[in-house]
Amino acid sequence: MDLWTWALDVYARQDVAEACLSLQDAHGQNVPYLLWAAWAAGEGREADAKAAALLMKRWDAEVGAPLRGVRRALKPARPEIADEAREGLREALKGVELQGERVLMQGLEALCGPPGAPVDRLDALKRAAAASGDPPRTSALERLAKALT
Repeated sequence: MDLWTWALDVYARQDVAEACLSLQDAHGQNVPYLLWAAWAAGEGREADAKAAALLMKRWDAEVGAPLRGVRRALKPARPEIADEAREGLREALKGVELQGERVLMQGLEALCGPPGAPVDRLDALKRAAAASGDPPRTSALERLAKALT
């Protein structure tokens, strides 16, 4: 299964979404990158870890984080802006942000080799977390790994 399809499937689970957002908000982790690492481990796909980390960091700094910041800035009501207009723009940005995550995941997937024997998902998440943001406690990554099973 391709990464995007897999990510949409697992992220639809409430426990996965909650674990991912907690890692993002509390530790600055890049959710698409963590999901990529978990997917690649489950598929037994080897990848150029340095190239993947560089791609993720550049993309997040230049595209992902700015889009997320603008979307979040539009969440509170603004007396000078009609709620309907503000919410319409915020919803449009959600779509653009999601498309940006898809583009990042496609780039990460392209760095992977063919499927092979699965490897430990928690170990893959630990390595990815060390390259993305403030490494969280192992228990936070264990929560995500468990939710992905």
